[in-house]
Amino acid sequence: MNINPINIPFVATNPITQNTQAKTDAENKDGTIIQNKNGWESDTDKRAKILDEKYRKINEQNKQFENPYHHIFDKYKNTHSSYFRHDLTEIERNAAYFMEMSWAQSGKGGQHDFRDSAFRDEPLINGAVEVAERKAFNRQKVNGQLKELFEKYQISIPNELKLTFTIDPNNFRLTVGGTEDKGLIGQLEEVLNSARNSRELFVHIIQSRSDDSTQFTRDKYDKYNLVREIKNVTGYDLKNLIVSDGKFVTEDGTDIFEIYKNGLRKNPYNAAGSGIMAAHYGPQLYALAKNGFDSIPDLFLSIGYENSSLQDIGQKESYGTGKTNWIQEWKASVASL
Repeated sequence: MNINPINIPFVATNPITQNTQAKTDAENKDGTIIQNKNGWESDTDKRAKILDEKYRKINEQNKQFENPYHHIFDKYKNTHSSYFRHDLTEIERNAAYFMEMSWAQSGKGGQHDFRDSAFRDEPLINGAVEVAERKAFNRQKVNGQLKELFEKYQISIPNELKLTFTIDPNNFRLTVGGTEDKGLIGQLEEVLNSARNSRELFVHIIQSRSDDSTQFTRDKYDKYNLVREIKNVTGYDLKNLIVSDGKFVTEDGTDIFEIYKNGLRKNPYNAAGSGIMAAHYGPQLYALAKNGFDSIPDLFLSIGYENSSLQDIGQKESYGTGKTNWIQEWKASVASL
């Protein structure tokens, strides 16, 4: 089974803050209940906190010595010193030396080596497993948010009914399939398209993808990001512009790329990196104009919904309720290596 995610960064339209609860409270004011990020804390995060607390205390102890750097060297490199840590393995000494030196230099944490003795009896962390665990965690949270949304508007979905939610990337308009019940379809589409709910669900689908996804391709994703970037900066939708002399132009014949570059320069948050962004999106923009807007399909995304759980479509890895045993089995097999 191939579980490595596609290595393509995704930047959500709205900034993701570290304070998930504050973000949720703020967005709920406009009726948004679905959240694509839900405060996941991985084993890596937990171990990082343990190391920060451990080496914060050790750093204070080291500062009691006239030369903290010499003391750290004696503990981990000088076998003749009375402070030398014979109780540690060489790998553990190197890890501790690295982190204590980092603390001594910066006065704060942030440098972590998980080969530390604190985790001597713990299995190694597998980053790919953590990615899968994060996806499963967010899926359960989004399932709960959908339940909350449907209960709020008193929408009842029969058990065993297999629905499909499909989202247009250009306007995040969600449509419902899988039933002939027009009343139910109308209810669902109304609440799921309210506020930013469909947008958050769209991002969740992207973040739940696996590298064998039949819905997701790099070309589609690049087009989606390009269209969104141009619209965010200029206000123009590429699909509504005409192409003239190999360029997307406005009604008065102005090259949209010129408007885009000017918009970047005027924005104090983008000004410093405007050249980099223009160099990144410019070639994509002109290539799309040359080949035609419809030469690359839009990134329409669908996800199933059955028995109160979202179900992935077009990929082997599933994060739906009752279908994630493969993650625990995989984690156990990695730990036993």
